[in-house]
Amino acid sequence: MEFRNSIHSNLFFELGLNRNQKIYSLNNVPVHGKIPDWLNGTFLRNGPGMLNIKNRRLNHWFDAMGALHKFDIRDGKVDYSCRFIECDSYDGVIESGDLKFSEFATDPCKSIFKKVQSYVFPSLPNMTDNPKINVARIGEKWMALGETPMQVEFDPKTLKKIGVSEPVPGAFSYKTTAHPHFDKEHAYNLVVKFGMISYYKIYDVAKPGGKPLASIPIKKPAYIHGFGMTKKYFIITAGPLVVVPIELLFWKRPYIENHKWRPQDGASIWVIEKESGKVKAYFETDPFFCFHHVNAWEEGNEIIMDINAYDDASIIQKYYLRELEQPDVELPFGTIRRFRLNLSTKKADIQIISNACIELPRIDYNRYNTESNYRFTYGVSLNPNERKGFYNSVVKINVQTGENSYWFETGCYPGEPVFYPSPKSKSDQDGVLLSIVLDTKTQNSFLLILDATTMNEIARAGLPEPIVYGFHGDFFPAI
Repeated sequence: MEFRNSIHSNLFFELGLNRNQKIYSLNNVPVHGKIPDWLNGTFLRNGPGMLNIKNRRLNHWFDAMGALHKFDIRDGKVDYSCRFIECDSYDGVIESGDLKFSEFATDPCKSIFKKVQSYVFPSLPNMTDNPKINVARIGEKWMALGETPMQVEFDPKTLKKIGVSEPVPGAFSYKTTAHPHFDKEHAYNLVVKFGMISYYKIYDVAKPGGKPLASIPIKKPAYIHGFGMTKKYFIITAGPLVVVPIELLFWKRPYIENHKWRPQDGASIWVIEKESGKVKAYFETDPFFCFHHVNAWEEGNEIIMDINAYDDASIIQKYYLRELEQPDVELPFGTIRRFRLNLSTKKADIQIISNACIELPRIDYNRYNTESNYRFTYGVSLNPNERKGFYNSVVKINVQTGENSYWFETGCYPGEPVFYPSPKSKSDQDGVLLSIVLDTKTQNSFLLILDATTMNEIARAGLPEPIVYGFHGDFFPAI
């Protein structure tokens, strides 16, 4: 069993990460099983598309040039297409064969003299504009989102670039999350502004020019990938993976390598009133690290926040390609942790809901975000019987009971599972999960459709080529 798993892990790395995406379109993808009649729309996913440039490989899973993937589902049939995301970073790689901008953990080859940035930090021109993480519809625009405010608007039918959007003024003086929160006509996002005085800022990016809503000064900004929201509040969680902004002045190392893990500082949580933009409460807790918030809501004088957290930030190191190419790599376990934040006492009570490994967590966001009656979160995981190598399962966690269930198939590596409810759905498990799966047995990828209640396969649409393992996406009915 161990030998067989090592073979699959090696194949996963070669097929899923150590390559560049093949760009093509295919009508009438072969479907096994029966896609529900009511599932009609488009599944879009963003993520890495190019990890090898000219004569060198990029350093980290988060460094790649981005690519969009599209599965059109109509009347039980599936069409597929993919396309690299057009931006200055991608154009620079195509033109020169090397990076022109700094990615997450890989810098361009250039002299130290070109690394010196402006002393007063009006901008960080070395930063990428590569929006390779997520997709979202913000107003009438379809956006490819990254951790830079320079996002790319694209045509959802052709995946071609329409233009570049700067929803928050200031461009490269900011880093932003790729996980905005939505509430009716609003789209909220958190940005980190670097400078002699740095700030965490929240904007309504659905408004022209980005409407500023809150601002918190900070000496040592943390690396933050997402934030939380209830009906009345925004929640900023900052683990102690921090950067002294002056370090970015000289840019001697790639962006993330300027950050240091300082567990002695603990973690910080700010609760901010949506209406006024003022800090309602501040909490200090033991150190933790997280990429993704799951859900948050209010109960009396408490805020309940579920996040996908780790004891430290070592997961970032494990995502370096030199680590992932090891067949026996052991990924740190992210777990769902529940924070009860008492707004009166300023005390935080923390419990682990489930010991199941989970990453890329998703919920039935449109119906249950900020709601206390949500029950399920879905993500990628490591099967309890095969815990070495990369994520090899889809996990379903009942956040009320802590019970877990899995979809697993030997040699398969599923991506983020996206939930979509059935037409008469009355709960956040009454629907389907959609996930792009890399299959090392057949050396290709397929779109997997699961019954979210039973976690049994309903159908799969098989492609002739493997898809580079990616990040986030969503299902949009009837584009």
